[in-house]
Amino acid sequence: QQRPDKPVYVSIKSDLAVAIGETPVKRSDLVTALNASDIKKDQRIYLRADRAVSYGDMMDVLELLRLGGYTKGALVALGGKTPNAPAAGKP
Repeated sequence: QQRPDKPVYVSIKSDLAVAIGETPVKRSDLVTALNASDIKKDQRIYLRADRAVSYGDMMDVLELLRLGGYTKGALVALGGKTPNAPAAGKP
């Protein structure tokens, strides 16, 4: 399968607002907006969330995507220092 030119990101902000790329969408309109775009259902969608977003809220968005037929979801870590991470080479 050929790689898409530009990855598709769905973001969840700290206030639980959802966006496709940089375009805000209502959570209830997420699948409709994806369907209206040129995004294919078999294309990988990268979900990124603010650190303040709970696991449950993130999983709710993944479930919306799955129910809409977008089953290739991937979680993306945002850049930056991870708190309490051991230094390289230390257990």
